Amino acid sequence: MSRELSFELTGGPYAVTAARLALSELDDLLDESTAFDIRLLVSELVTNSVRHAEVGPEDSIQLNVALEGENVRVEVVDYGPGFEPPAEAGDSEDARDRGWGLFFVTQLADRWGVERGNGRVWFEIDREPDQQADAGQAA
Repeated sequence: MSRELSFELTGGPYAVTAARLALSELDDLLDESTAFDIRLLVSELVTNSVRHAEVGPEDSIQLNVALEGENVRVEVVDYGPGFEPPAEAGDSEDARDRGWGLFFVTQLADRWGVERGNGRVWFEIDREPDQQADAGQAA
């Protein structure tokens, strides 16, 4: 069974807090570790939207979460110009210079990518079979 959550968040200094609060339902749908990882990665990506795409309080960030069978797909869209993902996002020395957001995404997500032109960054985390059954019961 699939489940989709979608939120439009106001940009600016409170965007990360709003994103984390919006994801509170994940605690009922996923195991604690996976829900924590998703909240951490969303926090990092929303921070990048505010900091690098300069999404302010008058702008919005779209947050989409889809629980589909074997994985959870998350998209953060800020409608900015996007960026070219660094070749070494998994390099901890590079992360010290540019920030830890993409380093964490590389380490914790099973897959991730960037869609230029609409400021969309997405990641997927594979779920264990028992999580898939639990999400079906909770829906």
